[in-house]
Amino acid sequence: MKKNTKSSFLKSLSNRKVYINLGLYDFRCGIDSLAATSSATCPKAFDDGALFVYCSKSRKQIRMVFWEGCGVWMISRRLARGILKWPNKNSDRTHILACYDDLMALLQDPVSENELRRRKVANKLSKAGR
Repeated sequence: MKKNTKSSFLKSLSNRKVYINLGLYDFRCGIDSLAATSSATCPKAFDDGALFVYCSKSRKQIRMVFWEGCGVWMISRRLARGILKWPNKNSDRTHILACYDDLMALLQDPVSENELRRRKVANKLSKAGR
């Protein structure tokens, strides 16, 4: 049951407007600073529950902030390997849309099939389904 709850939560995020913060952000700040920045950027969208996405200066972590009901949520994801190809203020539309597509894929499937194989979980799951 927990799996369905988690996937329902992630699917509910994929139906929200997404605002990608162009450029890199200092992640020494916490949820309050990110929420304040998001709210100042576009107050109406923030109040409507849009996702505001930030990338760390190291390009190894993203944080998504959004308002829901009576509080602010912050979701954080750190890459185990590699770095994110994050758009900056001079990026063209194609690069920004590619980043958006990657974010939507992340919300749809938070753990990639390759990562499951690396953890040797994929084989266990496929055998259990037989």
